[in-house]
Parts: sequence; C-alpha cells; structure tokens
Amino acid sequence: MGVRALHKDEAKPLPRQISSIIRLKIEQGEYPPGKKLKTIRQYANEFSVSPVTVIRALDILEEETLIERVPVKGVFVSREPGRKRTLSACFAFPEKEIVPSPGGRENWSLNFELFQGLFSGARQNGIDLRFAYFEDDPSAELLEKQISALRNFDFAVFTGGQLGKLQAAATAHLPVFGIASRRAPVIPGVVRVDYDRPGAEKMLLAYLLRMECRSAAAVTDLRGGLRGRRFIEAARASGVSVPGDGVWEIDPDDPERIGKLRTRLLGEKPEFLFADSTESVPDIYEAAFDAGLMPGKDLIVTGIASGLTFEGLFPRLSYLRIPRFDMGRAVMAAAAKYFSGGKKRDIVLPKFEVRFIEGKTSRR
Repeated sequence: MGVRALHKDEAKPLPRQISSIIRLKIEQGEYPPGKKLKTIRQYANEFSVSPVTVIRALDILEEETLIERVPVKGVFVSREPGRKRTLSACFAFPEKEIVPSPGGRENWSLNFELFQGLFSGARQNGIDLRFAYFEDDPSAELLEKQISALRNFDFAVFTGGQLGKLQAAATAHLPVFGIASRRAPVIPGVVRVDYDRPGAEKMLLAYLLRMECRSAAAVTDLRGGLRGRRFIEAARASGVSVPGDGVWEIDPDDPERIGKLRTRLLGEKPEFLFADSTESVPDIYEAAFDAGLMPGKDLIVTGIASGLTFEGLFPRLSYLRIPRFDMGRAVMAAAAKYFSGGKKRDIVLPKFEVRFIEGKTSRR
C-alpha cells in the first residue's frame, strides 16, 4: 500500500490525518502486532511534515493503545490493542558512576529517600522506571540527541538544577518533573516538586519562640545561605537578639573550622543555632563540647534535613524533616493520573509539609 497524500488545506489537523493512515495500516494487517514502526524522522520525511507533527500523531495512536513506545528500542504495534499500556519514566542524571559526592551524607540520604519513593510509586502505579545518564552542558547537536532519547519515554524526572539545558528543552516534548533544591532555578514548563519552604521557615521560627531563647544565629556554607539569613531577619523582627550579623559562614573544608566555631560560640553566646548548612551540625556539637557548652541545654541546635546527618548525636536535636520519599511517590502517582485522564489537565503537585521531629532538651 502506497503512502496516502496529506490534505494540508483540510480542517482535519495533520497529526490526525497521519494517525488515521497508520491506524488503517494496522487494521488492514500491513502493520501486524509487534511490528516495529519507522522512526519519527522517517515518517516526517515521508509525509513532508515536522517531527513534532509525527510525535503528536503517535501520541494519538498511543492513547488508543494501538502502538507502544519502548525506551531505546523504538515504537511498535501493540500486541494486545485495548490493553492498558505500561508507562515508561526516565530518571535523568549527569553522573557516569555513583561516587561519594561533596554534598556528603545529607545529599546521600535525601537522594536515597527520593529513589525509594520513586521506585515505590512506580511499582504501585505500574510504571517502568529507568535511570539514564546524560552529559551535562551539551552542545546543540548533543542536546538534540538527548531530547531524541527522552522521546522514548512518557515522562522524565530530574533533580535540582542538574541538566538544566535538557530540562528546559524536554518540556516541549514530554512532561518533566523537577525535584527542587535550595539553589535550583525555576525552569518554565517543568513541574516543580518541592516542600513548603515558607511553611518550614515559619515552623522554625515558632520553635525558636517556643523555646524562649533570647538570642539566635545561623550557620551557612560559603555558597551563601539565604534561608539562614531569612531566619535571622525573622528572629530579629520577633524581638530575638542577634549577635553581629547573625550569619556564620563556615568552609566545610577548613581544617580550623571546629576552632572557629568554638570561638564564635564563646564570643557571641547564641542560645539558638540554626544549621542552614546541615553537614555542619556534628562540627557544631564538637565545638560546643570543646567550649564547655551542652547542646540541648546551653545551646539549642536545629536544622531542616533528612535526619541522617544527626544520627548518633547526643542529646538528639529537634529538626524539620524533608518528606523526600513522599515527593517521589507523588511524582509517579501524578504522572499515572495525568496519562489515564487523557492528558487533558496540567500536572500540579502540592507543596509537601515538613514534619517536626522532637529531640531532647533540658532547657525548659
């Protein structure tokens, strides 16, 4: 059967014309079950249309369960038309191999919980989840190849600001979820998955006031801690004394950091210390003990974290726990709902609430 010409002056959209032609080939047996279809570029050349038009035509056939997209392998005629197809998801990351990162234990913990949530949600919703490596900061040619690879999936998941170029470009072709981080930029078109950061900061201030601490400070790393600065401003506005500017910038690679922390603790004597740089909490404990101060009594230490960084510390501190596992599960559930509903509504995820984990203190 030859290629039927498209009528570009008809009211019927081109994607629907193309899908009708391919559908007829399937129904008449020219494209039998399991047959691999031509590539998007081959169909685009055949019909003299853009690849985007072909993709939209294939989307129509996929919703009708007449074809299946298999990641990496291509597009195939469904073996069981009418059967609910399996969604495929790509978790995109820029590391060629898993190695200890400069972020330390906290990043490992947050990522582990996220991965667990993604896998749990994928299993619950029948989604085929695959991890794939993509080179960061690609050339224009490589970026096009990366986008082509992502088109084999139904949706993609990214973390933070990683692979920013690919995130932004991929939104024109498939739903993209971005697990937010403190420093990740907002990318138009990406479904941002985040916890309620303003709500967490309000809970942090409420904890400070509940503990009736008269002075406060914040510890940040050298990359700048806007969250720590906002906390200090809110504390000052609430009548809490702030020694100096209230923000201590600590270099995690500085071998003298424990001594510098001890000097500031003895000199400024804050009763409440927010560790915006979570990895600094063990250092703060060591510096406090060296200074003859008891965390939980002479000094309240807290943070917003996964909690792994605080394991083994005594006394246990109170902190706000980021629900990374719940965020991962919610991504999979939202994607499944979006596709089962015919992709008629935008994907919107709520801001997830942090949970206050009560530690031990003898201050009150």
